[in-house]
Amino acid sequence: MSRTLNVITLIFCTLLAISVFCGLMWANTLYIQNHPGEKDFLVPWLAARTFLQYGNNPYDDPAAQRAQIIYYGRLAYESEDPLQLSIPFPIELFYFPFALIPDYALARGLWMTLLEVTLAALGFLSLRLTEWKPVRSLLPVVLIFSVLWVYGLLPLVAGRAVIFVALAVTGVLLAIHEQRDELAGALLVLPFFKPDITGVFVIFTFWWVIDHRRWRILAGFFMTLVILVTLAFFLLPDWFLPFLRGVISHINYNPGLTPGHIFASWWPVVGPRLGWVLTGFLLVVLFVEWRNVRHKDFRHVLWTSSLTLAVSPFLGIPVTIKDEVVLFLPLILFLAVLNERWPYPRLWGVSGIALLIVFPGFWLLTGGLSMTRTSIAFNIVLFLLLPGLLIVGLYWMRWWAVRPPRTWSDMLP
Repeated sequence: MSRTLNVITLIFCTLLAISVFCGLMWANTLYIQNHPGEKDFLVPWLAARTFLQYGNNPYDDPAAQRAQIIYYGRLAYESEDPLQLSIPFPIELFYFPFALIPDYALARGLWMTLLEVTLAALGFLSLRLTEWKPVRSLLPVVLIFSVLWVYGLLPLVAGRAVIFVALAVTGVLLAIHEQRDELAGALLVLPFFKPDITGVFVIFTFWWVIDHRRWRILAGFFMTLVILVTLAFFLLPDWFLPFLRGVISHINYNPGLTPGHIFASWWPVVGPRLGWVLTGFLLVVLFVEWRNVRHKDFRHVLWTSSLTLAVSPFLGIPVTIKDEVVLFLPLILFLAVLNERWPYPRLWGVSGIALLIVFPGFWLLTGGLSMTRTSIAFNIVLFLLLPGLLIVGLYWMRWWAVRPPRTWSDMLP
């Protein structure tokens, strides 16, 4: 009887999951039909279709011109983004299954649904990694927050693959913690191909792996990388140089933000110098923290990884606010330590109250900035806000984060 009940429960949960997935896909497709204007998914999807349909190099003009006609309704002017593919071909391979779907709205609807599932999975894995076990009434709030917070919804609507990178970063750390080294190495490939926002994290991970002689992580990484690169060169031997041209074009027409650029807009003379000073100072901070984490337990490694992610947007490498979804893990770590140290008031604790402030707070700020109709102010404030708050917050709770409670006073509510 118990076995039959378990089978029925499993079937019901499977059917419910399929129904939810199909419902999300239908809603997303309907949304996309009414809001078709985006290029983060359109360009790689159409480039992949051009390659599969006609055998054309996805980095050449024919693929870009097809995207221009769909996006602009005509060929792009010289002052407009030519929409050249700027994704390395090993990563472009992941768009091939979606390129088999001829209808753009349906393909992007499926893509957007997978991004939503990925954001929810990011919430689950972050809770597991930080060992935060919120009460049942708070758990749905955390998962909804992972999908609908400002820094998650912006890349979701834009169709940016950086959401998968955010999940991979969390997966790498969780796999390292659980001694699943080959999996950690394989997952590290995705952050490796997104060097602007996760490149410093990858460098830290390599340094830590070599220092701790976790060679299976490197084996998993290089095995996965070799497979993807070999397959890419087999399918398209001359992809690398056109890819570099696409990257240069993308940087020219889609410049990201750096503290130096922001300071220069405020103080044209000393602003760039202040940006370099900030970059140099933060690099010294990272150097010190990376040395301190040697031979420490995983709790310290997790805090240092979170700090590395939070600092990365301020290191002078141009990034966009849509890429800062990777900072979800440092935010959850901060809330987890708050919950560990101050679980009262009962039910949700200080971390739950903080989440209720952060969730609508970001959206109220976003709405206020949107009313100013100045996209520059909108981007600058959101770019600086989350990393700045996280750096301050992570250092404020550094002692608690890297050490479990040790005295009887620490255990008091």
